[in-house]
Amino acid sequence: MKKILLAAALLVSATTITGINYANATVVAKFGGRHIPASQVPAPVLASFDARYPTATNVKWEKEREDSGLQYKADFMIGNQRYEARFAPDGTFLGQKRK
Repeated sequence: MKKILLAAALLVSATTITGINYANATVVAKFGGRHIPASQVPAPVLASFDARYPTATNVKWEKEREDSGLQYKADFMIGNQRYEARFAPDGTFLGQKRK
């Protein structure tokens, strides 16, 4: 009986974890980007971001392929407000929007 309960618990856990990973992959694929750590963002992009938004907190990066080419998107907070900014790989600022 204990073996059956353990097997059932493992099956439910595996199914839940797989479902969560699938859901996250779907969201990223829907918007065409993938989350990356700051260590994978080119130095010119980080320098441009830091110069433009020195008080930004909770920064999350995405790498996206757009019609115009590769872009890096930063989602971040300034105070209570969330923003999104986009940069070209050479650090050129492409725009921002308030979320």
